[in-house]
Amino acid sequence: MPAAYTTLDLAPAALPGGPPPGGFAHPRSDALDLVVDGRPLLHRLDEAEGADLVSPLAADLPPTLRAAHVRRLLDPTPSLADGRQVIYSCPDCEDLGCGAVTAVVERDDEDGSDGEDGGSIVWRDFAWQTGPTADPARDGYPGVGPYRFHGPTYRAVLLRLGAGS
Repeated sequence: MPAAYTTLDLAPAALPGGPPPGGFAHPRSDALDLVVDGRPLLHRLDEAEGADLVSPLAADLPPTLRAAHVRRLLDPTPSLADGRQVIYSCPDCEDLGCGAVTAVVERDDEDGSDGEDGGSIVWRDFAWQTGPTADPARDGYPGVGPYRFHGPTYRAVLLRLGAGS
């Protein structure tokens, strides 16, 4: 019997912990975030047990979901050389050197579905990455994921996100 699916949806983006004193809630009023099982993914990452990654996720400008990364998440081929995909990147540029939240993204057809939209998509091994390879043991987000999404729902949410980017 396959594991239960994780829900995936969209919501207006907000800084973890709320806006800084005298700051803005988010630099763009139309910015969206991924909501995983009812909670914003950025908040889940910020609250990861034992993660010493406060500065990248608590800045006035949090990492951003970019249209190019959303398109790559729809393709099962990893976008980075180490087999990972970018989930969030620097709000000013797409340079991995600035830092990005990455994860292993893979198709899992164990639920008996087949076809391009069937099966499920799994996100696992989230990490803060600033170079060509990630070190989840050092820079990972303990307790975040793995998330197993229903393939057609996953695709629909990412297409909505891409249309809004």
